[in-house]
Amino acid sequence: MRIELRPNVVSPVPGALCVGTADGQPLAYIDRTPYIGTEPTTHAEIAEPLADAADHAATKVFGGEWNGDLSRVAYINRRTVTHDRIMRYGLPPWVLALIGRAAAHSHPRLLGFVLLSVAGLREVDEGGRDRSPGREEMRRAAMEILDEGIDILRYAITERGKHPRAGGVTKS
Repeated sequence: MRIELRPNVVSPVPGALCVGTADGQPLAYIDRTPYIGTEPTTHAEIAEPLADAADHAATKVFGGEWNGDLSRVAYINRRTVTHDRIMRYGLPPWVLALIGRAAAHSHPRLLGFVLLSVAGLREVDEGGRDRSPGREEMRRAAMEILDEGIDILRYAITERGKHPRAGGVTKS
């Protein structure tokens, strides 16, 4: 079986969250029950190809050492996103949808960096409850940080251009 995590697949199962395809048919979930097309299945039947699909998609977004990054972005335990745990228990469907959507982006690796950056703006209390500012406040903070980053990079490029050798080191 081949599973591909990707967005914009419509499930024929009412109320299901579609996360991609399994052998070309919609792969969707109601709670933690997977459906291929309209047929319910078990996690055990899709475990290995699902873990491989999650690994493939997450690698496109976060690179080879994706476990920690996905854990930070999704705010779930790092052990939960290891290959063997995904094979044993799966992942919450919303996490599968997240990495499928991100992997389908025209610049998935850059989007991964943005996701990590925006996740850094999130505020979570000791109980794990999201206390983040609203979307507009997060956007404003992210834009301020982006502007500062651009200014720092432009400064570095300008300074580097003043010297004949990289890093300002010249030969005597």
